Amino acid sequence: MFSNMEMRMGNALENRARKSTNVTLPPDVLDRAKELGINLSRASERGVREEIQETEARRWADDNAELVAAYTAMVERDGLPLAKYRTF
Repeated sequence: MFSNMEMRMGNALENRARKSTNVTLPPDVLDRAKELGINLSRASERGVREEIQETEARRWADDNAELVAAYTAMVERDGLPLAKYRTF
């Protein structure tokens, strides 16, 4: 799930300044989270961070699609640059 480094980073992030916000959840989700002792702030933060990463990755892919296509075409046409130096 999360690496040791991610867990340590998560603990360090808990000590940073926080800002309050409102979150609405379906009642069954909220009730189950409370039953399981889930920290809603931490769970929400983790989910928002994952969403940020996914959105940034999609935007990068969209912004660079033309470059990636050109590079792929070049590799298909000319082969990998420096391929002659590969040892595997």
